[in-house]
Amino acid sequence: MTRAVPSRPSPPEAPEILREPEGSRSLWVTLERSSAGSTDRPKRTAKRAETVAAAIVADIVSRKLRPGDTLPPESAMLVTYQVSRASLREALRLLEVQEIIRLKPGPGGGPVVSAVDPRNLARVSALYLHLGGATYTELFEAQLELAPLCAELAARNPDRELVSSRLAPYMAASLPVEGQGYWDATNGFHGTVEHLAANRVIELFSRTVSHLWHEHVVTRMDTTGFREQILDEHRKIARAVASGQATRASRLMREHFAGLQERYVGYWPARFDELIEWE
Repeated sequence: MTRAVPSRPSPPEAPEILREPEGSRSLWVTLERSSAGSTDRPKRTAKRAETVAAAIVADIVSRKLRPGDTLPPESAMLVTYQVSRASLREALRLLEVQEIIRLKPGPGGGPVVSAVDPRNLARVSALYLHLGGATYTELFEAQLELAPLCAELAARNPDRELVSSRLAPYMAASLPVEGQGYWDATNGFHGTVEHLAANRVIELFSRTVSHLWHEHVVTRMDTTGFREQILDEHRKIARAVASGQATRASRLMREHFAGLQERYVGYWPARFDELIEWE
């Protein structure tokens, strides 16, 4: 009698690769394509210059270098990183484009550590958002989720003394409503709340969205008629955060931005349907 050989189960079929629908204005590739390196296929080998750039960044962090600190001269870096002059200079140019360093010209010059400004990430993000077909409505929707989250997390920050001291200036009875003083007060308030959220990832992405929102929308509209109201809403949010009222802080921040959007849409309705600009 012949014994039946058990059949092997068929391997699961690969899911159909998603493609952008016809007429889509997004140039983003699908997640399957952009994450192809996480499969069994070999990953792209990094260029020598990219490897050196990563090593320089690692050294900046490990040595706790600050903005204005000078990196070693080219001759020393060639020895340290065991790389050709061409690859080293390409690596330095990569970091210069990202504004991680600046190249100081002249005798005694060389690579100098720069202050890392999230506006640089915002600028690059604007390019990707533009190519992805993202609109200012979508940018605002992101702001409407991130800002209340930051307010909630800041209200839950266990260092209550720090929270109160950092927010105290924005609870003052009198704040400037004109000129640079006004912008310092408003941007400073939101930046402080983002920082007090005590999550560097959330802070960075929130600041990126905030920069785009501020530079592409807010500064192009006339806010003089309701600046007092904006500052008063900031005071209320600051008090809620300082007193640890997380739910209230989140709600007030959401209401604050929802009210602003209503005003901005009324002032410039077509703006919110436009693609985010890369400038």
